[in-house]
Amino acid sequence: MTAATLLQELEAIAHRGGLPAAVNLLRTRADADEVPALEMLAHWLLWGSYVPRDPVGGYALLTRAAELGSVEAALTRAALLATGTGVARDIAAAAEIVAAVADRSSLAARQLALLDAKPTPSAARIIQADPYIAVIEGLLSADECGYLIDTVGPRVQPSMVVDPATRRRIPNPTRDSHGTNVSPVDEDVVINAINRRIAAATGTDWAHGEPLHLLRYTVGQQYKPHLDALPSVDNQRSTTVLLYLNDDFAGGETWFKSGPTMRGRAGDAIVFRNLMEDGQVDRRTEHAGLPVTTGVKWLATRWIRQRAFDPWSGQSG
Repeated sequence: MTAATLLQELEAIAHRGGLPAAVNLLRTRADADEVPALEMLAHWLLWGSYVPRDPVGGYALLTRAAELGSVEAALTRAALLATGTGVARDIAAAAEIVAAVADRSSLAARQLALLDAKPTPSAARIIQADPYIAVIEGLLSADECGYLIDTVGPRVQPSMVVDPATRRRIPNPTRDSHGTNVSPVDEDVVINAINRRIAAATGTDWAHGEPLHLLRYTVGQQYKPHLDALPSVDNQRSTTVLLYLNDDFAGGETWFKSGPTMRGRAGDAIVFRNLMEDGQVDRRTEHAGLPVTTGVKWLATRWIRQRAFDPWSGQSG
């Protein structure tokens, strides 16, 4: 039985007998060691979808599915080990899991190669001291940039917001690019290593970061002047890291109200602080992504909060 077939059956059961009947069927199938059921129930437990959230139980189910031969479950299990979700964090053990399935998965083989080839970024070069703007050259390798574009890029969607009047989703009036978050279950060993390198290079804590966000700008698309700081939150975005994933395009520079207009090469990071020393929003950090004139611009963003941030709930840790 495939995951799609199982989902159709669960939806039919839920329609006839309600959600509890569907959950009971899924648990029965998982108890019978059906791999699609093990994987689906694991994800429900990780997210708290339809069942109480239980990351430990989700991790255990993925472990069983991996033992039964699921490469996808093995790679997700490795990702959870890397982030310490449902299990104590163990980067070395996560890498061993990836290595164990690399001969059966081109994705695992690619991840393993990237883990073995770590770039050495340059020290931060300060462009402007107040407000702070800096460049870190070579924070990502060319292969890591390509990996993000290839694995996360296909999931980008038009940027939307909720209309406060109608409560309907409408195109974002400030940003017309396509984008997507890397959900915590998709923060694989490579993306986790990138996020930890970002933290080390910026002197911040990995656990304070929001999910990595991928953006694609085609010709004419832009991000109009805006602040990255959020309204009415008690755990503010203190730092922004912009990662250029390619450079074979024209236009698309990053403009800052405080003066600089910048453009990185593939793998370079632009880092700036959104808050003043007293913790208040620094409105001088208003910035924009200028329109792309030729080609396609790929960018990744990591927003770093003042304190720990839980990517599963979207709340402060």
